[in-house]
Amino acid sequence: MTTAPALPVAVPMLCAAFLAAVRKWLPRFFIDLVAVLAALFNLVLCLWLLHVSWSKSIVYWFGNWFPRGHMVVGIGFVIDPMGATLAVVAAFLTLLGLIYSSNSMESGKNHYQPLMLIFLAAMTGFCFTADLFNLFVFFELMSTAAFALCGLKTEEPSPLQGAFNFAVTNTVGAFFTLTGIGILYGATGALNMAQMGMLLGQRHDSLVLVACLLIITGFLIKAAVFPFHFWLPDAHSVAPTPVCVLFSGLMVELGLFAILRVTSVIFGSSFAGAHDPLRSSFLVLGGTTAVWGGMMSFAEHHLKRVLAFSTISHSGLMLFAMGVGTPKAIAGWLIYACGHAAVKSGLFFTAGILLHRLRTMSEPALFARGKGLKFTAVLWFLGGCGLAALPPFATSIGEDMVSQAKHGSLELACTAFFLVSGILTGGAVFRVFMRVFCGWGDRGPSDRAAQVDELPEMSEEHRTIPFRIFAPAAACVLAGIGLAFLPRLDSMLLHAAKRVLDQAGYIATVYAAPQNAGMAVGHHGLKIGTMIAHGFIAVVCAWLLASWAVFHRSIPRRLRWPSHLEGSLRWARQLQSGQPADYVAWAMAGVAALGGALFLMK
Repeated sequence: MTTAPALPVAVPMLCAAFLAAVRKWLPRFFIDLVAVLAALFNLVLCLWLLHVSWSKSIVYWFGNWFPRGHMVVGIGFVIDPMGATLAVVAAFLTLLGLIYSSNSMESGKNHYQPLMLIFLAAMTGFCFTADLFNLFVFFELMSTAAFALCGLKTEEPSPLQGAFNFAVTNTVGAFFTLTGIGILYGATGALNMAQMGMLLGQRHDSLVLVACLLIITGFLIKAAVFPFHFWLPDAHSVAPTPVCVLFSGLMVELGLFAILRVTSVIFGSSFAGAHDPLRSSFLVLGGTTAVWGGMMSFAEHHLKRVLAFSTISHSGLMLFAMGVGTPKAIAGWLIYACGHAAVKSGLFFTAGILLHRLRTMSEPALFARGKGLKFTAVLWFLGGCGLAALPPFATSIGEDMVSQAKHGSLELACTAFFLVSGILTGGAVFRVFMRVFCGWGDRGPSDRAAQVDELPEMSEEHRTIPFRIFAPAAACVLAGIGLAFLPRLDSMLLHAAKRVLDQAGYIATVYAAPQNAGMAVGHHGLKIGTMIAHGFIAVVCAWLLASWAVFHRSIPRRLRWPSHLEGSLRWARQLQSGQPADYVAWAMAGVAALGGALFLMK
């Protein structure tokens, strides 16, 4: 196992370099085969690393540059259950994306496969690294591949504009993060996260607060949290379907994971105590993002934009769980992130099927044209149930664990935010189901945003849906359900959560100090009745909301208001101006507001 932790990063990078160098002389089938095998290798190896790391975190030092005393002189990986789990999700989604696009999707003169493998390598390294600067480097490598993948269809203007907005906004976030890293380096003389946390201790002065603010803000932009989220719908609506899967399925979650890792390992002692300004800020930002993203999702009529805003809403829910901050809440965050990745990826793959067969993503233009796609309709409907957290989807377990993490007003607020988000995002998906697959009601209001010119991703046409296109969507939906049936799931999640929150244990792991890696965890005891009740209420209310929108002309005027949510948010949708300068201005306003709140609560 001496070099095994480095292989999930090295193998995709080497395969990407090989394909980029000789792609002109290789047939498309061989290029797809190499890419799929590389992703499959990563999946198997990451599953093995997850199994091994469960009893004790895996520490790997490149070049055998071990710590000397308290000085960390080398670059290392620390693989714990949470990081390994997210790496498994990255490999799984990349593998399905490559299968979906194999021998069919136009790939930009075969640059597509190398970029996907670079994206995979960057995500894996991001999950494993123990060095703060390399955390930044891996995320920027991920972003660079994402910029290129977003604008892969260079023959269309919309993808280029979306990629440009993506690049500008995320580059601003990168500057924030890098500046914060520089401040911490000047204060501690270290870049290893464990060494930084040990040297900072309980230090809580203004310098530490500014560094924390800048680092977290950079990752909040990556995580598309309000008001840093404006780039995400523009990128999702124009990127190829497999790229949207990685954006929504994991890249947003990795931004939140970075915040969790940094706040627990580096600032765990600095912000310890009952009055934690970071957690309070996460609760406010998370709740606002959940409601805002849900409303905007229901107001959209471009299928990818509907799903993009639902990702923003669920990102808010996950940030809210991090604000709760207990091991149960973080355990719920992990299973919710995995369940959301599976469900949302299944919906994006299903949207890709519609684009392939019906050549548009506009809900009004698709009206009643999906009646013959019965199996596709089932997947889309199940995806809506998953967003509403209906058991047995894994999202329902995450919701239950986060809601039960703390009692009192915080529990009520958590339940309310999960319910509102599930109703709005699930209602948007059900509304599309009613109009596109059932042909009920009318076409819906006219929507300029839904009229984006988008060429089909696949040149060939089929009378039936090819298995390689349908299988990834079905696999994601089934995975979202299957996760809930893993044995001892609640105990495993609590174990992973306690490990990621244990600053002293992480430091001891890096310095190879004696520790009790197998921490005792309790049994959460999932409340099945409560889960079923919450999920059933969310699905029923989401269905009623969708019905109000679809059949609004048959409803008395006094009862039509919920249906007006489709057209009453024009003022809010105008904020999505498509101008990167506006998005940067919103990001700066968000930094000022968050910084002011942190200093006032200091």
